[in-house]
Amino acid sequence: MTTLEELADRAAVTDVVTGLAHAQDDRDWVALRRLLADEVLLDLSTHHFGRPPATIPAADLVELASGTLTGFDSTHHATSNLDVRLSGDEARCRAHVVAYHHVPADPGVVDHCTMRGYWQLGLSRIGGRWLITRWAVQRTCPWEGSPDVYALAAQRAAS
Repeated sequence: MTTLEELADRAAVTDVVTGLAHAQDDRDWVALRRLLADEVLLDLSTHHFGRPPATIPAADLVELASGTLTGFDSTHHATSNLDVRLSGDEARCRAHVVAYHHVPADPGVVDHCTMRGYWQLGLSRIGGRWLITRWAVQRTCPWEGSPDVYALAAQRAAS
């Protein structure tokens, strides 16, 4: 039987996942930082960046997100099918994600990309709040559009 405490924890974890999507799309870096533990194991190894998993300070992760997303005109991270697994003060959540990214481009250049896959999140209850300790982005489908828009967005943000 599910307890009221377990339901409250599931709702709190769901709020963190929802907040992660909104913080990125709203470019609300303060809100993003509030969702993260002081260090996060970030795994983008199946994303087009191909970075190996690494534990990084939360401030660096926020800077990475800001630097990656600032050059886009719009992004839209939609999460669904959350599978939350609780174990005391630890949680795991798998959420399906469709992430759309758009940047203005010259005529004939693909100006968007959409990634489909899921986030595999690890969370810990720290100071009474659920915080992200692990964030893996798992791309499971081919890109729609072009992942080259990330380079266009980076150039735009740098200028």
